[in-house]
Amino acid sequence: MKKNTVFQLLIFTIIFLSIFLFYYNFFYKKNYQKQMKTEIINEVTSDNFKEDTETDKSVILNLEYKSADAFGNKYILKANSAEILPDDEENLKLIDVKAIIYLKDKPPINISSDFAFHNKNSFDTNFFSKVEIKHDEFDVESENLDLLYASNLVSLYNIKKAFYGESSLKVDKIDFDILTKDLSMNMYKNKEKINILYK
Repeated sequence: MKKNTVFQLLIFTIIFLSIFLFYYNFFYKKNYQKQMKTEIINEVTSDNFKEDTETDKSVILNLEYKSADAFGNKYILKANSAEILPDDEENLKLIDVKAIIYLKDKPPINISSDFAFHNKNSFDTNFFSKVEIKHDEFDVESENLDLLYASNLVSLYNIKKAFYGESSLKVDKIDFDILTKDLSMNMYKNKEKINILYK
């Protein structure tokens, strides 16, 4: 073969590999949700299941879910009580909620809130009202935190206080992609700026 033909084949191979790697890294996203396994730790029995005929509510006391993914991360969700919504049996309204996320080779993330909605099928959890997040040196107080496994997203918004060690952060919303580890911070008003104060 001529040198030109070999050179053209080499260039074509490099271009093809570059296009494939670009597509794989930026457009091909595995669905994190499909890799989740979950179990209910405590069984629903007559001791922890209550039905109120006046309000048409069913309540499970001391509910605990445990999930794990293919990457070795674990997720434990506990609630003092959970209301089964009469018009939506896929979702539970959790009351006095605590969650711990054990990331592989990282310190755990502790989440607490007054309430949360938890989807039993998708594992999506929407924490709201006095949400607190503690992780390593991070300490955040917010009104909302959404763990959305179907879209591989963690969204923290209506942030009241955010601290990292001695530094404080003023931001309204933080989005984190579970798979790509991309992080975006935003303010609701375009004219406002994100502030980081070092002490």
